[in-house]
Amino acid sequence: MSFEIDYKKYFSENMVPTLTTKLIGHYSIDGDSQYHADLSQMKYYIPPEDLNNVSFDLNKNFMSTRYKPTSHVKLDNLLRWIADNFNLLEKPLSTQEGQWLDTDFICRRGVLKTLLCTPYKKLDKWIICASKYRGTIYLCEFYTTEKEQQHVNATVEDKQIELCGYKLEQYLVADHPSHKPDPSVLNECEKFHCIFQAKFGDHSLLYTAEIDGIVSQQPITDTLIGKTFELIEMKSISTRVYNVIGTPEYNKYGTFNSRKLVDWWSPNYLSGTERLICGLKNMDGKVTMIKEYPTHTLPLLSNPCCNIDKCKMFCKMFLDNVKKIVIKDYNESMYKFYFDGSRFITYSEIAPNDEMYSFLKPWFVDEAENYNTFQ
Repeated sequence: MSFEIDYKKYFSENMVPTLTTKLIGHYSIDGDSQYHADLSQMKYYIPPEDLNNVSFDLNKNFMSTRYKPTSHVKLDNLLRWIADNFNLLEKPLSTQEGQWLDTDFICRRGVLKTLLCTPYKKLDKWIICASKYRGTIYLCEFYTTEKEQQHVNATVEDKQIELCGYKLEQYLVADHPSHKPDPSVLNECEKFHCIFQAKFGDHSLLYTAEIDGIVSQQPITDTLIGKTFELIEMKSISTRVYNVIGTPEYNKYGTFNSRKLVDWWSPNYLSGTERLICGLKNMDGKVTMIKEYPTHTLPLLSNPCCNIDKCKMFCKMFLDNVKKIVIKDYNESMYKFYFDGSRFITYSEIAPNDEMYSFLKPWFVDEAENYNTFQ
């Protein structure tokens, strides 16, 4: 079974959706990949004195890197946060009508990023599975066979390139606003996540997003809820890719291909992050310059400009169809959606206990059932 990607028809029948987001929670993952309901892994952005003259060696202590587990995380940590906060998410009894939590979809930000980027990454195949529980659809992305092989067969050089962004962060963040960054041994397991509740057109969403750092002059130790701060996203890019065109405006911003720009814009768009910090690295893996880009300018930096309305409409189209297709409960069936770069997205029903794609954990369902029993 399949449904067609028909932009012309969709634009004629639907308005481009707007996104409104609200930060409602956060959690940390420590160096041993353990979950903590606190701010222990949150970092503060510490900009260098001169953005145009830095020397960050992204290969420093590379061989001592502690890598994150190779097993797929799926939604485990997000489910843990939800289970600890059922009371914040449930709809009033009088308005539930078969939907217990006050959201249509629950996922990681990466799922939504994949959907937003698809119009400019048509060669990237993907698999997204859906499972419905108490009226809410849970979404989880899985490796295709091609991506699994790339992951398994990654060379040392591949891993080194992949870690550049994480290493850049070490040079630009600290655990306190008055501390200096510590670019020593990198532990890839350490993460900080924020939980966002969002309205995207007529869909309500709940998703988790990894956060590189925040801007705050004062340390925040208890909660981010209700506090004043700015979220920051960081990327590194080779100076060979960064092409400066000879006009004053382009000398200020530089230009990139559309594929790269939409890859940068989409996560910032989903988390309400207003600035991208970009480290320009040379052939030796050393960052010599830092560029800061307002998120709203990113789609304008390619030639031609990225059509982000097309990105938003593709995401809406997918969610619209998933909502119509996913009608059976988690214990009856899961649904697998596959995109291969064609005009169609194929889907199929798979067994609810399929070992390869199962992701809605039994412990989560048990805790949810117990919670509802005693309400």
